[in-house]
Parts: sequence; structure tokens; C-alpha cells
Amino acid sequence: MFADYEPKITPDTIEDYLRSPSKVYDILGEIGEPHISKLNEILDLFHKYEKKVKKHVGKYEEGNVAIGADQFQYYPSEEELIVSELGKMILQLIESYSKQQLKTLKLRYNFKSQQIRFYEMSFRHVDVMGSGRFFYADKAAKETIIEI
Repeated sequence: MFADYEPKITPDTIEDYLRSPSKVYDILGEIGEPHISKLNEILDLFHKYEKKVKKHVGKYEEGNVAIGADQFQYYPSEEELIVSELGKMILQLIESYSKQQLKTLKLRYNFKSQQIRFYEMSFRHVDVMGSGRFFYADKAAKETIIEI
């Protein structure tokens, strides 16, 4: 019936959700490829945008259920997306090392011990036959907490 339909088989990411130019990409582009040596820079950006999130919070709006949205769909602000992506980056970097390795790296790169908290944004798509593919962001129900 829909001969040109191809299912999406890759994970849904922020690149799927945000198709147009955005300051999210500008900020993430400043970092480049994540590396443990850049953790202080990433943390500085995280804390900067964490403060901005308090003034620029996303919102729930009535969603178009017919095209796969939730009844009340969450639309995050750019600041929330930045904090989420930076938080996920930090988590990935921290989890790449054992506690002992991390202790050594903290001394080498002068990382401060701290706890960071953020709401992780995940992304999903819905294929609606005859209408197209739609992408949505979902805000985690509870905060992700990272001990550095």
C-alpha cells in the first residue's frame, strides 16, 4: 500500500528532533568530540545553561494524538535540550572509567567533586501512514543524578 515507506532503524536522537539550525547545535559544536580532558569545559557550560533553564522552561501542550503525539505533549526549551545533552555527555564520560581511574583523572585535570542533576530528554518517532514521520521529545519523570 505504501511502497516508498522505509522504517527508521536507527536510534532517535536530538538531530532527528531538531532539524533546523539551533543554538543547541552551536553550544554542542563548541565542545566537539567529547573527551575527559574537556570535562571542566562541559561542566561550565552545563552550569551556565542549568541557570538559564529556570527562566526558560519547556511546556506541555495539547498534543495531536492522530499524528502520534501524547495527549499532553512536552515541548522542551532549547536550554533544557542543551542541559540534557550536556548531562548525557557527562554521564557517558564518567561511566567510561572505573572509580579508581576517575579519581586519578580528577587529580590530573583538576575536576571538582560535585553532584549534577538534570532531566534527561529522550526522543521518539512515530510513522503515520499517509502523513509522514513525526519526532517528539519526552522529559524523564525523575532527575538523573551524577556524582563526579
